[in-house]
Amino acid sequence: MDRLELDVNGCFDPAAQGLDREDLRALAPAASAAYDALEARRRAGEVGFADLPVDRAAGEAAAQLARELGGRFENLLVLGIGGSSLGGRAIVSALAHPYHNLLPRERRGAMRVFFPDNSDPATFEALLGTLDLAETCFATVTKSGGTAETMSQHLALRERCLARFGEEGYRERCVLVTDPAKGALREIARAERLRALSVPANVGGRFSALTAVGLLPAAAAGVDVAELLAGAAAMEARCRSGDVLANPALLYAAALYLMDRRRGRHIHVLMPYADGLRDTGDWFVQLWAESLGKRPDVGPTPFRAVGATDQHSSMQLMMEGPHDKVVTLVRVAAPRADIALSVPAGYRGHPEIAYLDGHTMGELIEAERRSTDAALRKAGRPTLSIELPRLDARAMGELLLLLELATAYAGGLYGVNAFDQPGVEAGKRYAQGLLGRPGYERYREELAGAPRPDPALVLG
Repeated sequence: MDRLELDVNGCFDPAAQGLDREDLRALAPAASAAYDALEARRRAGEVGFADLPVDRAAGEAAAQLARELGGRFENLLVLGIGGSSLGGRAIVSALAHPYHNLLPRERRGAMRVFFPDNSDPATFEALLGTLDLAETCFATVTKSGGTAETMSQHLALRERCLARFGEEGYRERCVLVTDPAKGALREIARAERLRALSVPANVGGRFSALTAVGLLPAAAAGVDVAELLAGAAAMEARCRSGDVLANPALLYAAALYLMDRRRGRHIHVLMPYADGLRDTGDWFVQLWAESLGKRPDVGPTPFRAVGATDQHSSMQLMMEGPHDKVVTLVRVAAPRADIALSVPAGYRGHPEIAYLDGHTMGELIEAERRSTDAALRKAGRPTLSIELPRLDARAMGELLLLLELATAYAGGLYGVNAFDQPGVEAGKRYAQGLLGRPGYERYREELAGAPRPDPALVLG
């Protein structure tokens, strides 16, 4: 196998209380309609994420800027939150050395890349206090240009760079990733003469991993972004069909939708058996939750687990808890490394250890994945499987686009717009009111007028 493989048999296993093939046949017209609806929006230019893999210019621009920055600086700080951080982090953690930032330059051959993500001042100050700012540049990533958490980090770094290196030193160290034409950050780029890469206007944050949002940090960490995009392009080509049994992303969306609607499996677990895909799980959580959670009756809950780690934590809940979960197990067929196991003579008297002799750690984690799949299904818990031939740039591109397309198709099946996030904006308005943004006074007043807490329910 030299490409990603999706297997949904575990969703149709009678022992796992699975679906009937008739369920899938009955959904076929709706699945085809969801496919057609996305294609219509693509043709109209409303939705652009699936067309990103063929935009070689974006990949080349990101790679060129990464080379320029890497020739001058040791560290890249990616200032972004949510979709402006999770996609890049997922790509870097999947494809760079697991301890990339700890390696000396001669071994890593690329920049160290940091994703502070949150606006917690303790964490951010600790990071700035750890790095040599003379060796550090930063990419401020916000399509709107008004993301408060990201801009707070930008303001802090801008002030320090200006004080220490002057205006030219600040300009050397700062690059922006934002909307191509509008927004506060685009205006700042013009006013301060800063380098800026564009996020296409028709690509939203959580679907932007294959724009400069993810490509710049990936290239800075030494990832082959051309291969990443080639893998995504291959997946896009495989998904050019409204036939649910010919389009892997449509099949994945349909299986999870049916599990939710027909079997009450509202919690969708993504469980890769590879540490490199841990952050991909976090990226998927935002993608699935923010795209589909739009009505009280619509909103499957995504959950990230990692094998074999979470066999020793959340697996108990998956195995014997409520019948409300469906688990996608992700396998990497050819791991990058393996370690042979040899049990010494003094340990061989312990049968719980002796059986490991002659095996490898790779065989162990694969046995655990297969056993988890079998045990879940035997316990009446449905599963799906995704297999990557190896964890390289091409396979990662395939996986990212598979999950993005599946999310878009699922939006069509649920009858919601997968490309907005009105619930997120509501909380932002209250925060902006509290901090005194003009025009947001009513939100501050609304919070001030909220009922006071019952002191009997507050323990101090």
